[in-house]
Amino acid sequence: MLYYRYWGKAKPSDKGDNCHLLPYHSLDVAAVGWYLLAPEQPLTQRLSSQLNLSPDELRRLLVFLLGLHDLGKFARAFQGLAWPEGADLVSPIERLAYTERHDRLGALLWQSCWLEWWQDGTLGRARELPPRRERRQLAETLRALLAPMFGHHGQPVEAGNLCEERFFGEDEHASDLEAARQFIADWSVLIELDWPLDRLVSQEWREAFLTVSWTVAGWATLSDWIGSNRDHFTYCQQEISLADYWPLALKRAEEALQESGFAQPPEPVPYAGLGSWFGGQSVTPTPLQGEAERLALGDGPQLFILEDVTGAGKTEAACILAQRLLAAGHGEGLYFALPTMATSNAMYERLGHLHRRFYTEASQPSCVLAHGARELNDTFMKAVAAEQPEDWDYAADDMTATTRCNRWLADSRKKSMLADVGVGTIDQALMGLLPFRHQSLRLYGLARKVLIVDEVHAYDHYMQTLLNQLLAHHARQGGSAILLTATMPRGMREALTAAWRQGLAQELPALQDDAFPLLTQVGHDSVREAPLATRPEVAREVGIDWLTSEEQALDAVMAAVEAGECVAWVRNTVDDAIRAYEQLSQRHPDPERCLLFHSRFAMVDRQRIESDVIERLGKASTSDQRRGQVLISTQVFQESLDCDVDLMISDLAPIDLLVQRAGRLQRHVRGPRRAPVLSVLAPEWSDEPDAQWLKNALPGTQAVYRDTSLLWLTQRVLRELGTIRMPDQARSLIEGVYGPVADLVPDGLQEARWEQRGMQGVAVSMANFNALSLERGYLRQLDIDQWQEELEIGTRLVDEPTLNIVLLKRDANGEMALWAQDEHHAAMLSQVKLRQSQAEKLAELPADEQAQWEVLQERYKALRFTRPWLVEADTGCVYDAQWGVRFSMNSDNQGGWM
Repeated sequence: MLYYRYWGKAKPSDKGDNCHLLPYHSLDVAAVGWYLLAPEQPLTQRLSSQLNLSPDELRRLLVFLLGLHDLGKFARAFQGLAWPEGADLVSPIERLAYTERHDRLGALLWQSCWLEWWQDGTLGRARELPPRRERRQLAETLRALLAPMFGHHGQPVEAGNLCEERFFGEDEHASDLEAARQFIADWSVLIELDWPLDRLVSQEWREAFLTVSWTVAGWATLSDWIGSNRDHFTYCQQEISLADYWPLALKRAEEALQESGFAQPPEPVPYAGLGSWFGGQSVTPTPLQGEAERLALGDGPQLFILEDVTGAGKTEAACILAQRLLAAGHGEGLYFALPTMATSNAMYERLGHLHRRFYTEASQPSCVLAHGARELNDTFMKAVAAEQPEDWDYAADDMTATTRCNRWLADSRKKSMLADVGVGTIDQALMGLLPFRHQSLRLYGLARKVLIVDEVHAYDHYMQTLLNQLLAHHARQGGSAILLTATMPRGMREALTAAWRQGLAQELPALQDDAFPLLTQVGHDSVREAPLATRPEVAREVGIDWLTSEEQALDAVMAAVEAGECVAWVRNTVDDAIRAYEQLSQRHPDPERCLLFHSRFAMVDRQRIESDVIERLGKASTSDQRRGQVLISTQVFQESLDCDVDLMISDLAPIDLLVQRAGRLQRHVRGPRRAPVLSVLAPEWSDEPDAQWLKNALPGTQAVYRDTSLLWLTQRVLRELGTIRMPDQARSLIEGVYGPVADLVPDGLQEARWEQRGMQGVAVSMANFNALSLERGYLRQLDIDQWQEELEIGTRLVDEPTLNIVLLKRDANGEMALWAQDEHHAAMLSQVKLRQSQAEKLAELPADEQAQWEVLQERYKALRFTRPWLVEADTGCVYDAQWGVRFSMNSDNQGGWM
């Protein structure tokens, strides 16, 4: 008897000892899926309810179909890729070339044969075909059911117009079609399949399945990855009946899941008060936290929007709600989504071991940090798994399942949604909406989680549109979400709740309350808005002082220095920050007490500066350390560093950013200080400004904030109120800029406003164009031409692409070396991100240095998709640890550096 083989880790060779018989691999994967869909699993119960099938019916149906995932490998075109000696395997047929992926060939075989198999008993007991109309419904439903299985390599596939004769054949020894048919027949008997025919011919049921098909696709992919791991599923070349092999596969699957952490979700414990998180200490909850403790949880998906000032304990309130939701069966884990890598790092450190308090001590939940530079976080790197070896790639652009698996295991960003607790950028969740390979794995992981989105106000129209779609999908999957904000416009709150209601397919009452702080709760059939008090410690008032020239700002800084105070000046562009730093360094009596912090530093220097800023201005800094300190920074200062200053100066910016920057002003309790004042550098006030109003005073700021009406409205509302008083003025401040104020905008700024409104409309359209239509299900969408590998593109819409630049130098021997060559993670620490137009100003790598660069790229994976810059060979641009990247102001370098 001749056999059909499956290839796993090793590249096919002329020997037969590295092949696994195809039916056995199919059962390996099915066994993993069998345990992942155990009836007691929360996800199984949720799918069972949504599809109106008992957990056992659901399990047998989906696991049977999962066993067909590699049906295309029965094609002799695939089998002919290698012909090992010493094995009783089918021989290749020369005319059959492997020019299409095996997953697509599986869809082809099913499309060609399912009618015959349905009638002859291959798919269980023989059945008559239903009437023509119901037969069409049956065909469409079976196509939808098989799509996640055949699409297990990360993207949906369709047979299209392929012809089976080009790939499947027979000779005097074996027939591909008959071998596949016999396997399916034996497998259907073994799994005791009983087709739920009444559901299969129902359009309503098919639409319900399409809603959850992305989750099913992620389940199929994960099952294939784990079931393809040769460490657990050793290759079998002996002839064993499927009935005898199935118990072996189940045993191995159980061990594999146990080792990989998927055997059993962590067991949540009921919330027992804040004291239970902190060793039994007596902790008084803030008003927001108290409401999170008391409110009644409804049935089904829940959306919570928490609006309160900085310092009100929003993160802890979210954790209270999350633990209560977990204990009530609304999820198995959490994902904290934040706007930047810096804020993700801060949240990861802040969360610490708190997440362990949500589960029993024996559960040991995993916690993963997920973003592009997570290797540079020492706390996280202690838990990083060992790298996995790479696999051989199939021909026809067909990568093995274990290759995908090993790359995923070595990349925590992909693993983040599968960990019990994930902390990372919002991009990691939004990638589930875009046509990246394995995006369904992210949605599978997210379907099992409470999604927590921090600083939800911080996203532009493009990302906000994607977030709305993500929330709608999460609601459809039965998930819950918690959104945190300190400065959300009412219109954004309405859009977020509308997206959630769309996911629930329900019409709910409109929002009514404009109180602040506010907790909004949206359930299946209700909307609840709970106004809250603010604890006195975080209620504050910050005065506003206006500066109209850089010289005034410089004088204000030096006056504070002479008074022994510490100062931060937040500028809107790097070039403005560099210029101010240069001038202040010349005027400061102790230039060592001046710091420059912006985004054009190599990561090695950025980390050093962050540590320096925290040491000088952080919560633990002393009065001696703080005296006379000056920090000139861009918005990187306000994102995550827990620091405070005596005086804050800021370039004019939209009101939400000024509120955020004011939060770094005297935020920690210290000795006697001046009354907190935010000094704002802005143009002279004008009731009727012209189009050049902002550009004449702050040209760099206009390049960043092109809708000058937002800054004029910000200046207007601050002049009118005179202070930033939180929480009392929160709504007035935000709605005075982002609310229905179009009639207040002067004629001279209308063109810029409408131009940006047009760009915002384009951004929304681009988001809708780029995103998958999740409601259409896991089927190939004809308007999506190309599925991409998982790179962090598409989640943000930028005016100009950015490039990762690798700084290089020559070592003592004259050899090319990384800028941070003596550091751990030198390849990442030597990089800086620049706009494409900036990167084009850098000198090209000399031709005679190219070979050394290629050697470095071979050695360090982090150098892929980067551009090299040999700093000392560039006569037009410079870099140093004090200033960062600077560009010549003119071609002959006589105008200085910027």
